[in-house]
Amino acid sequence: MYYLPNIITFLRILIALALPFIADNLFLPLYLFTGMTDFLDGWLARKMNWTTPLGAWLDSLADHIFFASVTVKVIEIFTVPLFILKGALLILLIRCLSYVIGYFRFHQFTSLHTYLNKLTGGLLFISPIILFFLPIHLLGSLLLFVATLSAFEELLIVLTFPKIDRNVPTFFKRK
Repeated sequence: MYYLPNIITFLRILIALALPFIADNLFLPLYLFTGMTDFLDGWLARKMNWTTPLGAWLDSLADHIFFASVTVKVIEIFTVPLFILKGALLILLIRCLSYVIGYFRFHQFTSLHTYLNKLTGGLLFISPIILFFLPIHLLGSLLLFVATLSAFEELLIVLTFPKIDRNVPTFFKRK
């Protein structure tokens, strides 16, 4: 039972890897299911006190795979403005820089669970649904703004904190 959250996370990784290749009519149900497993594995791990460094790493990996897979599918389905693609690339570069610096400073993968990262993830999760109500350029601008703040906050934490805590809530409030 101790590994149940990791099994759920692994299932999320497998489904996320399949998302770009599934039929459009299956995308939304599998997308929502995958999002629910993200909530479930974290809640279960914390509730049962089954959190592990491996679980935190797998969760971050699953989040990144999910984001990449959904991005591929959204680009396939919608016409995404070039400024959104360029902004996403810039955010990806900032995050990669943060991970490289974190690896050299702390000898580990440093994807953090800050409030801004959670807000970004939440917005990204509901964005395919919001696209039915908002034009892509407005939603994209909002996502780019929040994700840029989130990426810079993570970079500042990795650059300035003396030790890393994946669950640090924000740059301004250390645990």
